Amino acid sequence: MIVEVLFLTVFWLWVATAVLFLRNTVLPRLPVPTAPFETVQFPSTDGLQLEGWKITSDPEAPWLIICHGLGTNRADLLDIAQGLVRRQFNVLLFDFRAHGSSQGRVTSFGFTEQRDLEGALAYLGSQPDIPARPYGFYGISMGAVVGLSVAARDERLGAVAVDSPYTSLDESLAHHLKLMYPILPRYPFAWFLWATYRLRFGTWPQHVSSRSAAAQLNGRPLLLIQGEADPRMSVDGAKQIFGRASEPKELWLIPGASHLEGYALNPDAYLKRLIAFFDKFLRPAPTR
Repeated sequence: MIVEVLFLTVFWLWVATAVLFLRNTVLPRLPVPTAPFETVQFPSTDGLQLEGWKITSDPEAPWLIICHGLGTNRADLLDIAQGLVRRQFNVLLFDFRAHGSSQGRVTSFGFTEQRDLEGALAYLGSQPDIPARPYGFYGISMGAVVGLSVAARDERLGAVAVDSPYTSLDESLAHHLKLMYPILPRYPFAWFLWATYRLRFGTWPQHVSSRSAAAQLNGRPLLLIQGEADPRMSVDGAKQIFGRASEPKELWLIPGASHLEGYALNPDAYLKRLIAFFDKFLRPAPTR
């Protein structure tokens, strides 16, 4: 009898945790505003139709792919994109699946979204007016994790700038569980979350890891930006990711910045840092 009660208690706690988690994988969509840019569509590598903006300054100049965070869309990074375009970069920014104007109903917080970035790379590679040379990448939060994960296995991403990635998804899920429901103990509820994720998306969340991905950049430059007052992604986590990357690499800790507040606190300094990074590593050195 005791074993049966214990089993049923654990089972229904797991069911309740799973239902709560799966509800949070379906997010409300923020509308994408009308903008005077070329709207493009392309498939993810697993067949979802994605939509984005292609903003060209000079097709021969470096190209950057820009990826938004969880629950927003491409318009969230439009100010930064336009600042980069004004400095003679070309930009592709697009909506992840289940965000903005792209297909899909469910977000995986950084795993299946890697298929979206792969689709963006394939799209740029198919354009006859775009030179076949490495692209730059800039992404925030979930988009930062996606960029690091894809860059770890795809050298078409030649310079990677990220703002506030999580170290690994299992740690992030457990941390956000504590932030959202502080009275719940980490265990067994984190185990329930991880098992539910494995059943829903076919991988364990610890396999989605910026820390591991950074170790596989193999000499491609990394700029890692982190707010020092971020309650969601810690400075210690940023240092762990940074420590796994090879040179050249830069860590920019922004005093007083909460999650993704670096640009809002000082837009000029933020853009200047991004531009200097991409100028240094994407523009060919002048020949003598």
